[in-house]
Amino acid sequence: MKSLLWKDYRNNRLLLIFGFAVCVGPWIIAIVRYIQLSMKGEDVWWGADPWVSTFSVSVGLSLITIAMLGGNAIAAERADRSAEFLAYLPVSRKSILLSKALIAVPTALVIWMVNLVLLFWVTPCIAEGVSAADMVRRPEVREMLGVLAATSILLLGSGWFWSAVLNSHGLATGMSFFVLAVVVLGITGIEYGLGVEGFFTNKTITIVSLVVGIGGYMAGCGYYLRRLEP
Repeated sequence: MKSLLWKDYRNNRLLLIFGFAVCVGPWIIAIVRYIQLSMKGEDVWWGADPWVSTFSVSVGLSLITIAMLGGNAIAAERADRSAEFLAYLPVSRKSILLSKALIAVPTALVIWMVNLVLLFWVTPCIAEGVSAADMVRRPEVREMLGVLAATSILLLGSGWFWSAVLNSHGLATGMSFFVLAVVVLGITGIEYGLGVEGFFTNKTITIVSLVVGIGGYMAGCGYYLRRLEP
């Protein structure tokens, strides 16, 4: 298992570096800007909204990383033809899947944990007048967290499915965003078709995204366990 984990880490290390940069980059910019304004005495207007916006930008950019983690999981090895070699090794398919999951899923969780800690713990510590409790009580913040979390699961799960089916990790990643577009545009189209604009809320998109993401991940695992490589 250690050898498999090390192999999957090496295959994804550039992506992990990219993911770290886009995750913490917006926060570094925002914190440096806040310190700069504080030194000039111009931080009176800086309330919770800029920090919430920084959170949404960081997670929004990190969705690319999460989608690529799913898209790269299996298809990347088919692209460099190492999947054929791996298929002949005395290693079970379940162990291979577990190794890939231990790279992709914890990375996505770390991205979220870093952002939540920075938003609800670090921000109130460095910015006066910003309360974590007040931000959690704001319905728009809770709604945003739900939608972004569900979108993360959808992109990872659908990317994982297409990675199991396709031989191109780039195409698998692109298809995960296509699935997201189908979900959002499909729900919007139903609204217009039924003449009930605004009937489907973000809660509906959240639920559908969760179902599609989890279903895609499970279907991808099942397909990989039964597929003959290459």
